[in-house]
Amino acid sequence: MRRLTRLCPAIAVVLLFLLALPVPSFAAPVVCPPGTESFPPFYDDATLFKDAIASVADVEPSNQRLTGITVPHHLLAADLVALGFRAASGFRYKRIVILSPDHFHKTHRLYATSLRDFDTVLGAVAADTDAVRHLETNSDMVEESCLFDKEHGVRAMLPFLHHYFPEAKIVPVAMSVKARRGDWDRLAAALKSIVDQDTLIVESTDFSHYLPQHDSRRFDQQSLNMLAAGWLDGIAALRQPDHADSVGALYLQTRLQRELFGAQPLVVANENSQEHTSDYVERTTSYVVALFGAFGPGFNNPARPKDRIYYLAGDVNFGRAMKKILVRDGVADRIVDSVLALTGSRPLIVNLEGVILPNVPEAIDDMTLAMPQGLAVDMLKRLHVAGVGLANNHAYDLGLSGYAETLRALDEAGIPHFGQGEALALADLDLVGLTDIDTNGSRNTDLITPALLDRLLHEDAGRPVVAFVHWGREYKTGPSEREDMLADQMRLRGASAIVGSHPHLSSETIVPLAGGDVAELYSLGNFLFDQSAERSSGSMLELRVFAQGTIFTRLIPLPNYFEMGRK
Repeated sequence: MRRLTRLCPAIAVVLLFLLALPVPSFAAPVVCPPGTESFPPFYDDATLFKDAIASVADVEPSNQRLTGITVPHHLLAADLVALGFRAASGFRYKRIVILSPDHFHKTHRLYATSLRDFDTVLGAVAADTDAVRHLETNSDMVEESCLFDKEHGVRAMLPFLHHYFPEAKIVPVAMSVKARRGDWDRLAAALKSIVDQDTLIVESTDFSHYLPQHDSRRFDQQSLNMLAAGWLDGIAALRQPDHADSVGALYLQTRLQRELFGAQPLVVANENSQEHTSDYVERTTSYVVALFGAFGPGFNNPARPKDRIYYLAGDVNFGRAMKKILVRDGVADRIVDSVLALTGSRPLIVNLEGVILPNVPEAIDDMTLAMPQGLAVDMLKRLHVAGVGLANNHAYDLGLSGYAETLRALDEAGIPHFGQGEALALADLDLVGLTDIDTNGSRNTDLITPALLDRLLHEDAGRPVVAFVHWGREYKTGPSEREDMLADQMRLRGASAIVGSHPHLSSETIVPLAGGDVAELYSLGNFLFDQSAERSSGSMLELRVFAQGTIFTRLIPLPNYFEMGRK
C-alpha cells in the first residue's frame, strides 16, 4: 500500500474505506507461504504507521494496567489504532490475543488461527505457538489457516503491535460470521485457558458500516450504551454490520474482561469516516477505541484534547453536620484531593440540596437545609464545579427569598446554575434540570409535565442533551412505573442520557433504554451529604462527549466523604 496521505483527501478516504469492505466470494484463494515460513508483509510502506504512532506520542499511557483494548482496523483511522496501543504501552505483555472478523469468509470452521509468524514493515511478530496449539485442540470449531495472509483485521494490528510490544507473541483469531452466541461462549471458554495476567486482548473491530453519518451516529450510541452497561444480552442483540463488523468479538471482549479481570470499559474515542473529508460520504464506517481495566483511584484517564469530559455527582449540602466536619483542620483538603484525583480537575456538575445564606440561623430545624455562603462557595470552586442543579425538593426550603439568596451567592461567585426546566449550556453539551418532587414537607409530587419535558427538545441533533432529574423515593434505587414512563418520554424527546438523584443511594449499573438509544443512571446517590455509609451510598458519572455528538458514560463508585471527615 503506497502512502495514501500523498493523495487528495477524498481519494484517500475512498481507498482506505475499501480496506474495510468484505470482498466477493470469488476473491483469490488462500495461499500459504512455503513450508513453515512466516507470512510476508501485508503493507509495503511504513510511513502510514509511523505517522499514526507519532500523532499520539503526546498521549500519556494508562498508569494502570490494561487487560484489553478495542481498536479499528480501517487504516483511515490509523491514529485511533495507535491511540489504543499507546494507552496500553505503559506495561509489558507476554501474549496478545487478537480477535478479528473473518472478512473474506475463508475459514471452514467457526474460527481460524495460525502457528506461523508474521513479517511487517516495522519488524517481525511471533506467534505464541504453545497457546495456539492449545486453542487448536478444540478442532471441532478452531482450524489452522493461512487466511491471515490477507486478513487486514489482524494484519493492520501487527505493525503497531511490533512497535509498542516488540517482545510479545500473538494468538490471532478470525471469527466466522456464521458463529452465534452459543459459539462465542464456547470460544470464551477455550480462550480462558490461555488468557492470564500477562495477556492483552485486542479486539480489532470497526463499528457501524454502510450508513450515512446521521444514522451511524445513532447505531454508535446504541453500541456505546450497551458497552457502558456491560450488558451481554444487549450486546448479543446488536446487528452486524449496522452496529459493528464483529458483534461476536465485542461480546467476547466484554465477557472475558468481566469474568477474568473484573475489568470495565472506557471508550476514549468514537469517530466516523465522514469526519475525515469535507465531501459527502454515503456509506460510512465508524470507529471506537475502548480501554479495559479495573480503574481505581489515581487513574490518569488517557484522553485526547479534542474530546470533552464532564463529571456528574449527586446530592450536596454544606450545612448541618457536614459543615461541622468541613471546618476541621485538613478535612476539606482531604476531600477535595480525593475528588480531584477522580476528576482530574475537569468540570463537575452537582445537585445542590438546600439554600445558601450569608449567615445560617442557629435555630433552623434539621429538615430545612441551609448552608453558609463562604463555605459553600469555597468548596464548589475548589471542586471545579461548572454547574449547580437546583431542581430538587430543598431548593425552596426557605421559600422564594431563600432561593433568591442562593442565586445571588452563585452569581456573585460566577458559578452557573439551573433549576426546574432550565438548561445549562456547556461547551458541547446541554443539561436540563427537572424535579418531580416539591419543596421538602410538601405533598406535591408528580411535577414534571409534558411542557417541562419539551425543554429537552433540541434543534441540533448532534449536540447531546442530558436530563438531570430529581425523582423517585428515598432509599429505593429502582424506578416506579411513573419514573419508567418519564424516562421513556425523555427518550422520545431526544435525551442522550438520564441522570437521577434523590434516593440517597446510588444505582449500581447504567441501564440502556430502548435498545440502547439512551443511557439511564437512575440515582447518583450522595456526593457530599451528612449521612453514613450504613444508610447511603454515592457514585459519580463520567460523561465523555465526542465530536460527532455521541457520548460514553462510566460509573465511578465514591467513598463516603462524610465518614472520611469524621475519622
